[in-house]
Amino acid sequence: MRKLLALLIAFPLVAAAQEGPAPQPPSYPPRSPRYAPAQQRDGWYIGFGVGVGDGSVSGQGSSLSFKELNYDRDPTRLGLNFKVGWTVTPRLLLGLDITAARAQASGSGVTTAAQITNYDAVATFFPMERGLFLRGGLGLSALSLAYDDGIDDITDTYGGTNLLGGVGYAFWLGKQFNLTVNLDASKQFYGSSDTAPEGSSFWMLYAGFDWY
Repeated sequence: MRKLLALLIAFPLVAAAQEGPAPQPPSYPPRSPRYAPAQQRDGWYIGFGVGVGDGSVSGQGSSLSFKELNYDRDPTRLGLNFKVGWTVTPRLLLGLDITAARAQASGSGVTTAAQITNYDAVATFFPMERGLFLRGGLGLSALSLAYDDGIDDITDTYGGTNLLGGVGYAFWLGKQFNLTVNLDASKQFYGSSDTAPEGSSFWMLYAGFDWY
């Protein structure tokens, strides 16, 4: 009887030992976390630029350069740009630009200046989403011609319209910061006149600092 009882107790233990440990469920490597792209444009952008520019003013069949408008003195030339707008797609931006090309000269107690300022709606297109971009726009313009000899301080301003075109390259330096190199050209129209300027034009080469 005791031998039979021992066999009954040992039999399940031997069977369990022969079966081996229960199989473990397959393991899979953990999924890598999803991160946002390191560099991406936001829904809006803002930026400014500074550089050099030059231009000319025309009317009645003749044209005067910025230097000639400053009494043939070599002027200090300055180009400025400010922009703000919206990211429509990764390749297309639409916004508002203020662009100014100024030339000013001083000497012998006389200060003169010529400035063309554009207020434009501008589209910026990135063919490859980054790097190279093209700009095009249109809007209103103001031409200012200033003369100050300490006695007379005169500024004549003429309003008109303009077309703007440009090309540039954006260097992505941070998640949303771009350093750009820009070359813009613009043509202004002030209407027909027998005495006042009828048109002008300028170009600007400048560095831009933009947050997208």
